[in-house]
Amino acid sequence: MRARVLTSGAASLADYEIIEMLLFVGVPRRDTKPLAKALLNRFGSLGALLSATPDCLREAGLSGRSAAVLGLPGAVADCLSRPDPLTRTPMRDWDAVLAYCDTQLADAPAGQLRVLFLDSINHIIADEAVDESGEGGAPELTQRHILLRALDLHATALVGIRIVPSWPPPVAMIEGDAVLMQAISYHAQNLSLTVQDHVFLRRGQWLSLRQQRRL
Repeated sequence: MRARVLTSGAASLADYEIIEMLLFVGVPRRDTKPLAKALLNRFGSLGALLSATPDCLREAGLSGRSAAVLGLPGAVADCLSRPDPLTRTPMRDWDAVLAYCDTQLADAPAGQLRVLFLDSINHIIADEAVDESGEGGAPELTQRHILLRALDLHATALVGIRIVPSWPPPVAMIEGDAVLMQAISYHAQNLSLTVQDHVFLRRGQWLSLRQQRRL
């Protein structure tokens, strides 16, 4: 079976043979074919078996180690099915930024400050919430944190996002964020970093500091 996988891929294996190979990791010195077939008969299908809970697998007679191994394909499939903003989301234009915010930040808490860190081709490296609670939320420390984080990530650009509690955004919040982002933009020049924009968002409504000519 190992040779067939190497030459023809896993698709060349029957369902019970896939289970047989997985079980071999947990039961290395035993013929696992009878157990693989028995498990498929019990659960009804390959998908049902690989998505079964550890408790159900142990009730079927598997050890904790074997149950953990059979749980891995489902966990990997779940990870691969999720959108991965770190590698797949390009911020090519303003519409792309808003579309990202609508889908990825819909449940972000009101008042939260977030930063999208971008690479040289405007793909998201990281989307992170900024903790403004330390040291009384001093703007200088927030500014320092964002700039140092950009350096750590080797980012070349960033977009600030504020999830506002009401609309229109409170004037004090706009003024405070404008001062913060202007300071970051000033220092970012020495780091080959660009502040592309800072956006205030609430349920599909938005306001851009760049479009307001305040950045």
